[in-house]
Amino acid sequence: MLTIHVTLFVSCTQSCYQVITQDDVTYWSRYWLPNNPHGSIVEFSKKDSAVKYLDENWAYDVYTPSLWGLRFKINNDTLFTYIKRKDTIMTYDILPIVSSSRNTIIFKNSKSEYVKWHRISTKHAKRMIKVPNQVKFSSLMKTHDKDKNITDIVGSVWKLYGYGDASTGIVRKSDSLKRSWMNIVKFGNDGIMSGLSTYNKLCGEFTISESNIVFLSFDSGEQSEDFDGYEFCNVLPQCKKFEITNNWLLLYYDEGKRFLLFKNHQSRGQFQ
Repeated sequence: MLTIHVTLFVSCTQSCYQVITQDDVTYWSRYWLPNNPHGSIVEFSKKDSAVKYLDENWAYDVYTPSLWGLRFKINNDTLFTYIKRKDTIMTYDILPIVSSSRNTIIFKNSKSEYVKWHRISTKHAKRMIKVPNQVKFSSLMKTHDKDKNITDIVGSVWKLYGYGDASTGIVRKSDSLKRSWMNIVKFGNDGIMSGLSTYNKLCGEFTISESNIVFLSFDSGEQSEDFDGYEFCNVLPQCKKFEITNNWLLLYYDEGKRFLLFKNHQSRGQFQ
């Protein structure tokens, strides 16, 4: 049990949840300061208790917990971050809160070391964060490959276009979209999937039943990735349903809330 020495620290007397969130969205960092702008930023959302990581360039990180919906809660002056999938909850981190104020929070990490976090002003954060290159899916359907009529996921080579939100129809374009050899897949008649991420060969087995797809196995290689390669490799095997609309392939994940968007791709080599 954590013992707090009053002579050194003041226990949280107000709601730590209110301190951490303050506004609808609040930004904190262990290292970042205006006079030392380096290190990652953590974004806390009051609306849905979501946690997202941003890198030192203020772009959203593709760190796996962030990608799959990291959440947080405060209990007994302790910050819990966790991932919930259906009825399963996996705790990601547990940080006792030693003390807090409007602009600083002191946590105790797993090594029993005191770590000081600093609040980054929301005004400054909004000015610095890069807005992803986005497009409405409805606008894409009007212009893409009108002379084709692709109705089968099997046999064609698919190139990742971006990451879509099913509720809004907004698609964030892939960082590797302009690189034709990156993030492509082909589903074969033999139930074998092949493809390329940013630097790795992809392979796996899948089954299809009506509009459902199940990845029985998935191997994304051993080399490091670039651009959104890690994000793509993490999301792809989690897809459960698919849809082909106006020659676009949508692979749905996150219980159908999000989708990978692919366009038909004219490739060379092993995919011909």
